[in-house]
Amino acid sequence: MTMQLFVLLLIGSVVAVYSGIALATWLRLRGTRVVTCPETHKDEAVTVDLGHAAATAIWEKADVELATCSRWPERKGCDQACVAQIVEAQDETRARTIAAHFFEGARCAICQQRIEPPASATLQPGLFDPATQEVSAWDEVPAEQLQDIFKARRAICPNCTLAESFRRRFPDRVVDRIPRPGSVARQ
Repeated sequence: MTMQLFVLLLIGSVVAVYSGIALATWLRLRGTRVVTCPETHKDEAVTVDLGHAAATAIWEKADVELATCSRWPERKGCDQACVAQIVEAQDETRARTIAAHFFEGARCAICQQRIEPPASATLQPGLFDPATQEVSAWDEVPAEQLQDIFKARRAICPNCTLAESFRRRFPDRVVDRIPRPGSVARQ
């Protein structure tokens, strides 16, 4: 093996390791987070500055800073004390994890089927408001309102979310068929 080939392999290995560290940091910190604002003690939606976190993770420990916050632009100059919650609780602050806890073991309020936790490549489960009869997918709700919405609404499966959304959006294209006496209803 020549010295030039050895140096190229060494440089390639170092780049691969640092790229892996940056990618792992990006994957770990991506997505909307829900944190409790130290000033207002209310839930707020934030995202992490992934470029900064990935770049600093290469040299040492990732320096977590916010890229967005639901209280900005009014409070953009805050001290970002909520970042400690993301560092300590990592995945538990992710909006998708909070939703997964809500839907875990739940049954659909409409069809009574068991609801699978939300996954990124599938239809999303929804929320049914008993008072207004409104239906929305959980990811259509602003992240900072998730906890309050989960207390006030009932869980529905992705199929019922899709069907009820269609029913609300296109009421003139929906036909409710009443089963004939003696016929077997489809389930």
